[in-house]
Amino acid sequence: KKEYNNDLELLPVDVEGAKMLLEEAGWTDTDGDNIRDKVVDGQKLNFSFDLHYMTTQIEWRDEAQMIKEALYEAGVECNIVPLDFSVHYDRARNHKFDAMLAAWAGSSMPEDFSQIWHTSSWASKGSNFTGFGNAESDALIDSLKYELDMDKRVPMVRKLQEMIYDEQPYVFLLAATRRNVIHKRFGNADMYFERPGVLINNWNLLSSKSVAAPAAEAN
Repeated sequence: KKEYNNDLELLPVDVEGAKMLLEEAGWTDTDGDNIRDKVVDGQKLNFSFDLHYMTTQIEWRDEAQMIKEALYEAGVECNIVPLDFSVHYDRARNHKFDAMLAAWAGSSMPEDFSQIWHTSSWASKGSNFTGFGNAESDALIDSLKYELDMDKRVPMVRKLQEMIYDEQPYVFLLAATRRNVIHKRFGNADMYFERPGVLINNWNLLSSKSVAAPAAEAN
């Protein structure tokens, strides 16, 4: 999409750099269990948190396990917690979680960013699960609702992406891709971004002669 901000650099996975930052912040392993700890208000605390994930797909479990193992290298304890979708969503909506794995579906159409990024969606227990946002980002999102001129809209969306990037309310892990396979006997099989990616009603069944013709030309 034109709105994508290519100027924002991907953050590298830097375990050694993370260790240095944790050391500087006073998180060290004082008891040799490979989990960093720190005395806060007179109480020794481990650097530990729960990571919720949905049991709807095995990929969520695998991703959670990979994250757990990567954090352990830096001395951070990540407790992975499998949850049914309804429980997972309820805890997210009510802000009862340390961290969570989730995903959003995109669209090729101009987007309204209110649902995920506006502070009103946090206050109303909507889909702004992280509490991201301030007066500046809210004003930008409100303006984008009514701005359809792409020449004006593109820099506005890129600015919002920059604000999200600076705050890092999410750790963006991946963007899924998909492939649609259509047999050559079908004509007018145009592809689209929106799921399922094709309009089957527009297809037409080609004759055996017309199907064979391209193969003959290719030879």
